[in-house]
Amino acid sequence: MAEEILVGGVEEIVKRLVSLGIDEIGLLRGVKEDVEKLQTIFTHIQLVLQDADKRQVGDERVKLWLQKLKEAAYDAEDILAEFGFDGLRRQVLAKTKVLNLFSCFASLPLKFKTAHSIQNITKRLKDINEEKVSFGFNIDNTAENVIPNVEAARETTSLVNESDVFGRETDKVKIVDMLISDPGSSSTEAPTTTISIVTILGLGGLGKTTLAQLVFNDQRVKEHFGSMMIWVCVSEDFAVTTIWLKILKEIGSSSAQSESSSKQELQKKLEKELIGKKFLVVLDDCWHKDLDKWEDLILPLKVYGAAGSKVVVTTREKNVASTIGSSYTHDLQLLSNDQCLMLFESKAFVQGETKNSNLVKIGEEIVKKCRGVPLAVKVLGGLMRSKRTEQEWLVIRDGEFWEVGGDVQKQVIEILKLSYNNLPPKVRQCFSYCSIFPKDYEIGKNQVIRLWMAQGFLQISKEGELMEDIGEEFIRILCMISFFQFEDERVTDEGTESFYKMHDLVHDVAQHISRFECKDLVDAKDKKINENIRHISLISNNKTLEIPNCINKAKKLRSFYLFSSYGDSYDRLKVTTSLPKLLQLRFLRVLNLSRLPLKELPSSIGRLKLLKYLDLSWSEIERLPSTIFNLYNLHTFNLSNCEKLSELPKSVVTFTQLRHFYVYPIMKCESPKGFNELTFLQTLDILKLCAESASEHIVELKHLNYLGGTLRLQNLGYVNDVEAMEKANLMGKKNLYGLDMDWESGTQEDNVSHRVELLEALQPHYNLKDLRIQNFQGLELPRWMTNDFALPNLVNLRIYGCQKCKEIKSLGNLSSLRELVIESMDSLRHIGEDHRDHQVAKSSTTTTTSSKAAAILYPRLEELSICFVPNLEEWFENSASIFPKLRVLELRRCPKLRSMPNHFPKLQDLVIDEVNNTDMVRSITENITSLTAFSLGGSSSSSSSSSSEKEEEEVARMLGKNELLESLAVSGLSLMRHFPDFSGLQFLRSLDISDCEALETCPHPSSSLKDLNISSCPQFQGFLSSNEEQIGSPPPPPSSSSSSSSSWCVESLSLEDCPSILRLQLHGFTQLQELTVLHCTGLQSLEGLQSLRNIGSLWIGPFSEELDHFPFLDAMEMGNLISSLRSLSIFGWSRLKSLPETIQYLSRLESLSIGAFNGMADLPEWFGKLTSLENLTIGGCKNIMHLPSANEMQKLTSLRKLEIWDCPLLKERCKPPKKRCGLGSGSSEWHKISHISEVDIDEEDVDDSSCLSRLVNKMRSKVG
Repeated sequence: MAEEILVGGVEEIVKRLVSLGIDEIGLLRGVKEDVEKLQTIFTHIQLVLQDADKRQVGDERVKLWLQKLKEAAYDAEDILAEFGFDGLRRQVLAKTKVLNLFSCFASLPLKFKTAHSIQNITKRLKDINEEKVSFGFNIDNTAENVIPNVEAARETTSLVNESDVFGRETDKVKIVDMLISDPGSSSTEAPTTTISIVTILGLGGLGKTTLAQLVFNDQRVKEHFGSMMIWVCVSEDFAVTTIWLKILKEIGSSSAQSESSSKQELQKKLEKELIGKKFLVVLDDCWHKDLDKWEDLILPLKVYGAAGSKVVVTTREKNVASTIGSSYTHDLQLLSNDQCLMLFESKAFVQGETKNSNLVKIGEEIVKKCRGVPLAVKVLGGLMRSKRTEQEWLVIRDGEFWEVGGDVQKQVIEILKLSYNNLPPKVRQCFSYCSIFPKDYEIGKNQVIRLWMAQGFLQISKEGELMEDIGEEFIRILCMISFFQFEDERVTDEGTESFYKMHDLVHDVAQHISRFECKDLVDAKDKKINENIRHISLISNNKTLEIPNCINKAKKLRSFYLFSSYGDSYDRLKVTTSLPKLLQLRFLRVLNLSRLPLKELPSSIGRLKLLKYLDLSWSEIERLPSTIFNLYNLHTFNLSNCEKLSELPKSVVTFTQLRHFYVYPIMKCESPKGFNELTFLQTLDILKLCAESASEHIVELKHLNYLGGTLRLQNLGYVNDVEAMEKANLMGKKNLYGLDMDWESGTQEDNVSHRVELLEALQPHYNLKDLRIQNFQGLELPRWMTNDFALPNLVNLRIYGCQKCKEIKSLGNLSSLRELVIESMDSLRHIGEDHRDHQVAKSSTTTTTSSKAAAILYPRLEELSICFVPNLEEWFENSASIFPKLRVLELRRCPKLRSMPNHFPKLQDLVIDEVNNTDMVRSITENITSLTAFSLGGSSSSSSSSSSEKEEEEVARMLGKNELLESLAVSGLSLMRHFPDFSGLQFLRSLDISDCEALETCPHPSSSLKDLNISSCPQFQGFLSSNEEQIGSPPPPPSSSSSSSSSWCVESLSLEDCPSILRLQLHGFTQLQELTVLHCTGLQSLEGLQSLRNIGSLWIGPFSEELDHFPFLDAMEMGNLISSLRSLSIFGWSRLKSLPETIQYLSRLESLSIGAFNGMADLPEWFGKLTSLENLTIGGCKNIMHLPSANEMQKLTSLRKLEIWDCPLLKERCKPPKKRCGLGSGSSEWHKISHISEVDIDEEDVDDSSCLSRLVNKMRSKVG
């Protein structure tokens, strides 16, 4: 398997050497002749490569000869590339006018050294060429390097996006039925059985992952498990803690970002997230058979999961299924011959074409040999798509690779190798390079193309061609043969980008092919690095990264790339000595140091003459070394999200090869000058203008017509020259995806018409898809914004902060527009057609008017948001057909709005807040029946003409028409006393009521409701049960043993600032997991707390100072202990002398916050029993003086953080020793807490009036 390196690499190296410039090299006598000798030698060797590749399988001598040839070819390229750098340097210095006699002489030593190296490499290759004679290779004069016509063999997107699944429907249905069948146990009881484990077992390439994905995305499964669906790719690196962290990350837990990764702590975090919940976990591609590790992994899932939880495991290993104790093993069978034939033909033939009957017959015979393995069928089908003659198909049918005995897995590998061998040599080297990506990694199209470019794999062969276009062609070829599998498509700043994955067997082939060139270091465990390795990827599975000290042994290294299973920066970095060693490797083309907490980059970075790809994104770098200007070869330079970077280079003129420059968002820095010299530039994500030379700066864009992605133009207010705006030539930038124009800074001219002229001059190309205009101070927007001929492809339009703009003409003709945002425009009064033409439009009966009224306006608009537009009065459109596809409508703080179009046949999400005109609100809502989310905010004028009954009736009317509602929020309805009945909303899961001053009662929660929040309702007294009895006043509510009609499914209940609640009874809330009762100062009793078997978090306080008892204490002592509680925050009753003793029995308590207990002098001695406690906060306890004894504090083995603030007496006693030569033992309480890793003692004291609010806010920020 060497040809991929040689034909695909050597041939390209020869072309690059020759095109480097014979004249430049010929400045030194004899060098030109040596280079010509190199060319001749390579030409002779190329003729025998195909025969050598075939013979190396059984001849070790040939394999060694090929290896020597490969190394010599790479060395030749490195030597000549360095020599070429000197030529590039001379060009750059000539442009910057710093080339002088000294710099010419300074390059002579390099030239002589290079000449000597070329002579040596020529001698090596001459010996290698002579050695080939002894092998008697056959000469192949027909070897071609042709890219197949992919466009003729496929539709543009279907091969990437179409479903390739055949014959798995029965398997899917069987597993889905198994997953959604729950055991017959009550959900209110603790689970009596363990979770069920379903194993999908089968050969590699049989479709195990595909089947699991089909099951995972089945609608019935989604409805059954809701948000608790977790997908984890395990692969070969079976690290229990890593898999647990992936599970936490999939759930969206903040715990996944924790610095700590000990097993004990992670188990607690899993308990917090999973306990009492029904979940589905898919563990894909499991290999490990270690029983102990599997038991460790599964244990928390079994212990904490509710009955009905399921785990699906996919594996090739039968022993895995038996090791993990599967409830059911689904032995995935080979596809039938008919199913395979359907799959093969979908890949091998273009849809709709007439199939050649002879090819169909040969295809049937090929399919039979695939023996039912889908991956083999897909790969061969893709391969045959580029072969159109019977002879080519017969060669595959009769190939020797089929003869591998009875091992199906080996046969699949041989088929993959066959497809690889049939790739064009240029594509082979690109594919083998992809082995640097970890298994199951999502490969971004732009990312991989830029890496290929940096290695010199994408060579332009004709004028007008771009390397990026060649890279896209290669990706299409790899997709065609299923070496790349389309995974996802996302909208980024660069437009719509595709992401791909490699099947693990395909990845295995890539690793095998490139094993002498590419090496992946997992957590730097492998300290052995061969000096001939060319590409290294460092894969970190934890947040500590260590670049191995032996990195400098890889003297020929071309790529160093960091991959992390974490999405954030590394916590610690062990690169004190190894990073400088890494920067000594002078042949580096790719260097990725993203997310490293580097504060500065060594100046030695400037010695990397061949560096083309440098990624420092998300680092903590503060400044760049001046030597960065020496990197003349840079193609990609990524400084995005380097928030501490204080300045950018003053000029980028030396980066003449730069194609992609990322710096957004670095708001501190003005953009460099010199972009006009970067004629290859395709990505410039921000241009921040400076006051002194804004016009000259923006003119630098004039010739950058390759620019793509999103361009942000900031400080446009500094430019008052229309001609400069025109010279920027945005109209000529056809590849731009997005344009963001901001006038925030600068002194915009008083001449308002001139302002519009400036914006008119910035008209973009009609291909633009995303446009944002911010802080423009003209009276109107430019004509091109409302013209579909000018912007026929515009998808997103956002207009912000244009404070002087009074009118926005109709945008309804923008035929591709899907999102429209208008925000913070104080002067805007009208949207749509000119207000002066309204009466004419209404009275006109001409054909023109009728035709216009029949036109569909905003035909594709899906999301519309109008917010903070205080003077907007009307939106008029003269059309009966409008908004046919609108799904989301948001109207906020438009108090004067009195009319707008009201036809919304597909609306699902509606937000109305502070829109005062009741008639207009009614006109919007009266015909809507399809809402799934509704947020209604009150208006300042509601009390003038409304009554309590009218408000209640209006809300009831809106709810009654939208039975599909899932989320409902109501705020600011100041007259409503009784919330309308919502029992008919069978799908409602979330209800939020706030700032309703007169509200007294709310109906009992519906059976579907999960989240219920009521806040800032001063008259609210409680809930009404089904028989109209109020929960919160006599008679008492149903007990926990009542019928199911009195038991509610609410999981989160929050009551805040409701001082009229006297009694809170919780017997019916049997599923409650989070309870918050804040500032309900009238609360006298809390009943039923002990019946909450699943409660995990409790916030309660403050309590009235007039009470003679502590409600929380009463609740805790009335019955059984709340054993599930993990987080407890109580505060606000100065008469409490000590903490309730029942707290000591909360064995799972991890976080405890106590505050505003001024009657408390110390913490009790039983505190040491809280062995699970991790975080302790004590705030606003003015008189507390003592912690428990040192012995008790030492028992808190899990305690990692202690916070003390606004406790003046305790603060003085907990001060650490002063740092004077280590002398002193600290204050009297310090020795009790000195062992805690993080102690935060706030020096600031606050007055009593602000203590409670600060306590709540501070504790909330910590708990999140």
